Amino acid sequence: MLNSDALKQLSQLKTDIRSTKEFAEGRVRGSSGKFGFVVLDDGREAFLPPAEMDRVFPGDRVRISLTEEDKGKLSAELDQLIESDLKYLVGQYVQRGQGHFIQPSEHGLSRWIFLPPRARGKAQPGEFIACSITRHPFKDGKSQAKVESVIGKPDMAGIEHAFTVAQHRLPNAFGKAALEQADAIPAQLESLVAERKDLSALGFVTIDAESTRDMDDALAVTQSENGWTLHIAVADPSSLIEADSPLDKEARVRANSVYLAGETLPMLPATLCENSFSLVAGELRPVLVLHIDVDKDGALQGFDYEFAAIRSQHKLSYAQVAQFIEGDDSAAPADQHESLRQLNALSKARAAYRAGHSLVMEDRPDYELILNEQRKIERIEKQQRTAAQRMVEEAMLAANICAGEKLADIGAGCFSVHLGFRDERMAEVRALLKETLPEYAEQDLHQLDIYLKLVKELEAHADAEMHNALAVLKRMLRPGELSNKAAPHLGLGLGHYATVTSPIRKFNDLHNHRVLRAAKQGDEAPALGDEQGEALQQSVSTGRQADRALQQWLYCQFLEGKVGETFAGTITLVNGAGIGVRLDDFGINGFARFNSKKNPFDFDGKRLRITRGDETFQLEQQVQVKVAAVDTEKRRIAFDLVSEAAGEKPGSQPPAAEGADSPKA
Repeated sequence: MLNSDALKQLSQLKTDIRSTKEFAEGRVRGSSGKFGFVVLDDGREAFLPPAEMDRVFPGDRVRISLTEEDKGKLSAELDQLIESDLKYLVGQYVQRGQGHFIQPSEHGLSRWIFLPPRARGKAQPGEFIACSITRHPFKDGKSQAKVESVIGKPDMAGIEHAFTVAQHRLPNAFGKAALEQADAIPAQLESLVAERKDLSALGFVTIDAESTRDMDDALAVTQSENGWTLHIAVADPSSLIEADSPLDKEARVRANSVYLAGETLPMLPATLCENSFSLVAGELRPVLVLHIDVDKDGALQGFDYEFAAIRSQHKLSYAQVAQFIEGDDSAAPADQHESLRQLNALSKARAAYRAGHSLVMEDRPDYELILNEQRKIERIEKQQRTAAQRMVEEAMLAANICAGEKLADIGAGCFSVHLGFRDERMAEVRALLKETLPEYAEQDLHQLDIYLKLVKELEAHADAEMHNALAVLKRMLRPGELSNKAAPHLGLGLGHYATVTSPIRKFNDLHNHRVLRAAKQGDEAPALGDEQGEALQQSVSTGRQADRALQQWLYCQFLEGKVGETFAGTITLVNGAGIGVRLDDFGINGFARFNSKKNPFDFDGKRLRITRGDETFQLEQQVQVKVAAVDTEKRRIAFDLVSEAAGEKPGSQPPAAEGADSPKA
């Protein structure tokens, strides 16, 4: 038995050891294996061995002690759990012998979590379930979870949709108070529109997809001496949905309507966004009308707005309008022929003006997923953008440009901003520019005029190296975001941009309507606080993540039956392991891994380029790929590059033996 002196010496030894160690804080990042990493606050990364990873969850904030291994690599030992944000997860209920577990879908969490007998509810093995975390392994020695709800069985029709909604915790039902408020709105509409100026005589029509029911904008155009006046009537839910009312609170949480494949989770109840506020042809509706003067050269010369009422004359589809523009007069109502021709001329002038004075987004095709009764992909229809879609797009862009400038003058609103290059990538940006356009390498590339001039100069070059440089630089840009402060949108090459054309689908548009109304009435503009803005951005991002996750799941199922087939694709990603490719026919992304042992290659990280023998692979290059393997459980799609010399044509089916030997993902 140790005496008091020995215990003091042991305690002092532990203290001395701790004083010689380096401690740091960071976030746990999981992996596909049993190990993990801790991303330190100073940017370094430390390896977390399997035994240590078993004590934490991905995303946990921890304090660790660091040990330097071979070649300067860091290894971590857990010292303290600071916080854990993982309270909820989804996955599949699995049973092994007497053990019951949830196999989580959480990225980076590869281990199963125990479900005690009293925590299983009515869930059965094999079902997809949603659980709450009841015990943390660091605190309690072993992780445990409790079943909160059963999502469904794997063979249930639409299980992918239900799982995705549960995984991202997307609101898919409205509360009693919000529904009661929605039920009262139709009776209030009649008196509201009766008080407003009726602008129906301008000849408004809606132009949307044939299936669209939540029609939130209608267009009309009149000629003027110097060009045109574009009139955009936008649905006005802000007139009857007050801030902090039950509907407003639920709309704020949702942030926008989420359009999943074959399913819509609306921001407002369907009775409102598809009927009461939707600009249904022949129905008088309350609207915000934007009047925009456009010169013959496409320049925006004047802007005004008013809250009024309109009755849309027709519900036109993109297909109808496109047919009319292509010369089929019978495709559109006779009373709209002249207006549609003028709208087409206006949109061409605006597109030309924007091409010369701002930036034009790449015109990519759309891909419509046609689902079967099981709500899996039956086929994918590639749809090139039509003249009708460009006409509507130019009108919406003009409206949001004018609204952005107006809200910036007011000093309030929710702006769509794009701040250019990521700060952490600036060293790479400048290194590339030193080799291509050195005069820009040391300039402030966050300034709109400088960024715009740089992109314009790169676009003007026919040189392949300049084209590649532009493609690489685009991969170093930040994503667009919402902000309560006016700032440039570098991606569009605009000083200010704020959307106002979709208030029944997007909360930031609804908020901007309220700001415009307050300014028109001389009232104090409603404010969007920093926390509210951040929550709004997070909800928007979550909806996008859910959409991508569902699509990837459905894409994997769709390609399972096409393993071995060859398709044309475009390189969208290049890294030290291989290339990412998007299939031109389907819009599906996969990865072609390069094997350096069998076929050595060089990776140029500055220009995102791989050289392998006489072959070069870089961004936006066309290639032929074969579907090599599909791992639906892990949502991974693996491609093999196909040599043109092999003579395989896109969509061809190789011999069974060749497909069977394809490497796994």
